[in-house]
Amino acid sequence: MDIPAALLYTILSSIAESALEPAPDPQLINEPTTMARMLPAKAKRGVLLPPRGDGYVIIDDQQWRLAPTAQFRSRQNLIVMPMQIQNAVDVVYLPNAAGAIHRVWMLTSSEASAPRPR
Repeated sequence: MDIPAALLYTILSSIAESALEPAPDPQLINEPTTMARMLPAKAKRGVLLPPRGDGYVIIDDQQWRLAPTAQFRSRQNLIVMPMQIQNAVDVVYLPNAAGAIHRVWMLTSSEASAPRPR
């Protein structure tokens, strides 16, 4: 069975076109490709150390109690358990009215490099 010339041309030109495209930037490969998040302007910025599992977290060398309804968001904006955090990470966080940590967002590299309102 012969392949029609038009189909053969389409296949070969598609292969050639993809071979000639520049390689993606390696720094962007690891960057999550989710929608931009709207982080609260009143959220504070800091570095979160891996939680020890005792109901407290350390952000910028200050110990904070976790609220019973504390919610941690990953760089992909998914809810994660605090014990899944294994390394120090740049975050923005919100304490509740009682002074306990209520919400935490782990920052992507682009969010971490963007200036935060003071």
